[in-house]
Amino acid sequence: MPNTHATTSVFVNFATSPDQYKHWCLDIDGQIARLTLDVQEDQPLTAGYELKLNSYDLGVDIELFDAVQRLRFEHPEVKAVIITSAKDRLFCAGANIKMLGQSDHGFKVNFCKFTNETRNSMEDASKNSDQTYICAINGPAAGGGYELALACDRILLIDDGSSTVSLPELPLLAVLPGTGGLTRLVDKRGVRQTMPISSAPPQKGFGAAVRLNGVWV
Repeated sequence: MPNTHATTSVFVNFATSPDQYKHWCLDIDGQIARLTLDVQEDQPLTAGYELKLNSYDLGVDIELFDAVQRLRFEHPEVKAVIITSAKDRLFCAGANIKMLGQSDHGFKVNFCKFTNETRNSMEDASKNSDQTYICAINGPAAGGGYELALACDRILLIDDGSSTVSLPELPLLAVLPGTGGLTRLVDKRGVRQTMPISSAPPQKGFGAAVRLNGVWV
């Protein structure tokens, strides 16, 4: 019988290390580690799209997963992990839309699972390895970018007029966030605070985000 299931020809290499990272920079200073997101537009996992606006694909998240595990097992002395962006006035636009558009259904499902498992591992490191994750948002954090921040223990949002948090897929596309955005808002902030954050207008600046409990410091 022929295989009627859609397949992907993407070869995925999960072997990496900090000196091989293309999109993240890991710096460790005593008990403090800094994970800086600096996505290279011209270094996607596969051809056909550019990683604009600090958006991520599977390759970006493979590096993040590797960093989280190395901090737990190779650097247990680290007590605080700061996640931020190297881009000026830009944190993360979330998962790359063109990458998702050209991927088959099975790949997209597993991509969302992997990214959520990576964020789960951050929360597990906080709970069981005593490593507190702090997200310093220095620009728009949209969709998966905000979901990455929500996986952290603390979110620091700069009051600079351009730093915002949003789940635009809800009001604009009527699509549920794929990597735990609503779940973490409910678990960490409460159901009643979730609706204003996830409804139009999609972007919440410093004042609105603090008032609606969309960030916690």
